[in-house]
Amino acid sequence: MDSPSSLSRANSFIAAGTVSIIYAVDNNNVIKIRPTSGEFERQAHEIEIRSYKRLGHHKRIASCEVTEEGLILERGTCLRGILQSVGESAIPWAMKLQWALEAAEGLEYIHSRGIIHADVGCHNIIVDNAKHVKFIDFAGSGIDGEAPLVCYEWCSFNPGVEIGICSDIFAFGSMLFELETGFVPYHELERTLEKGKLVTAVEEYFLQQEFPPVKTLAFGSIIGGCWNGKYTSIDEVHRDIALL
Repeated sequence: MDSPSSLSRANSFIAAGTVSIIYAVDNNNVIKIRPTSGEFERQAHEIEIRSYKRLGHHKRIASCEVTEEGLILERGTCLRGILQSVGESAIPWAMKLQWALEAAEGLEYIHSRGIIHADVGCHNIIVDNAKHVKFIDFAGSGIDGEAPLVCYEWCSFNPGVEIGICSDIFAFGSMLFELETGFVPYHELERTLEKGKLVTAVEEYFLQQEFPPVKTLAFGSIIGGCWNGKYTSIDEVHRDIALL
């Protein structure tokens, strides 16, 4: 592979995240540029480097190469983007089940390495060319009990629980809900509430243990278990998904 600097002019813009700008390098890789300003951004980037080094090579984690210019990461298609572009009904159940199992396997491995992702969701999972899912974005994650610098989306954040394994599991439940239905929990409120009121309303629902109905969903009992505190480890979630 050519060095990132030699490719800088040819790179195409993909996204601007909270911490870094991401460009395409080629069909197989992207580069997440090292931030040069902002204490939060620099800290979050260093945490991401530490996380990828800690995680090493694993089939459920996007591969990463650390360079002076930034992180060269395995390229894939955002799972949320797939759900929104083709519609949840266009994805076979067997594929959804495979992705759910693989995501649980990935998060199980992440936790086994002493890392709390702290932003679990379909937006931080990619699908590779072989149709397998992998976790991305560890900027600001929590390592070995350190408080994460980031937090979950409004549809995945349980305000009554300290960020840790259980909050990752709660967010995993919201991820399963989106995987099966194609929508995030309480998505219908986005049409009627502005962002601040939306966040406040959903936090109150979650605090009161009022969740979207899931009884008719194939993942329903597992989603409910993630949301209501049934599970204390993601391997328990993995086991129940496998039983489906």
